[in-house]
Amino acid sequence: MRSALLALSAAFALAACDTPSPVAQQAMVDARMEPVRGDTMLAFGFRPGSGQLDAAQVSALRAMVAYGRAAQRDEFVVVSDGTGGPIQQARARQVMNSLSNAGARWVGTKIEPAMATGPDQVVVVRSAYRIAELDCPDYKPAGIMNNNEATMGGFGCAVAYNFGQMLARPRDAAIGRDPGPADGTVNAAAIQRYREGRVRTVRPSSTTSPTTMGSADGGGMATGSSTTTSGGTPSY
Repeated sequence: MRSALLALSAAFALAACDTPSPVAQQAMVDARMEPVRGDTMLAFGFRPGSGQLDAAQVSALRAMVAYGRAAQRDEFVVVSDGTGGPIQQARARQVMNSLSNAGARWVGTKIEPAMATGPDQVVVVRSAYRIAELDCPDYKPAGIMNNNEATMGGFGCAVAYNFGQMLARPRDAAIGRDPGPADGTVNAAAIQRYREGRVRTVRPSSTTSPTTMGSADGGGMATGSSTTTSGGTPSY
């Protein structure tokens, strides 16, 4: 009888040791809406005095942008250390333009002396911000027993994932954005004005300017007029 009680006590003790802290368990669920950042880096070297990318480097840039399905949502920053002066910045701008042409949307440049790239090199950093795409749900605890009566590990994953997919720029969930209307608000207002017929109609306008033309034999001068038709600018 005593041995059975000792075995039962040991089992309860082991179960208690396996129980996570209720604060830590709840914190895992509360962090569902927090974006997780992952960086990918690719360095590009230039020949001294050259500011052009070769065909292989352009292909590498396109492959970097095409990887995955989030080229329109990830951040691309071309980083240099500033030691190359104007030519290094021109190289960074060329890489930035190549990224944009390959389909990247959020592209910029940055001077970071700590990167220590050298004057003939720039580094492309692709930052991905993911919400509820990694380890969600994590199925912890895997069993039915929930000693802390905390929210289960899979709770809120669908809501958090959908929230992350609706963001035009997932980085906004991590560092915010400049004050102002959201992109969808501006677009919706323009569509509403169009439906209500409040968009200004574009009408052609004619301007007449005198022109002087010389005769073929270099003699007399003739004065005429030319008409130019230009369209106005629509308001959206």
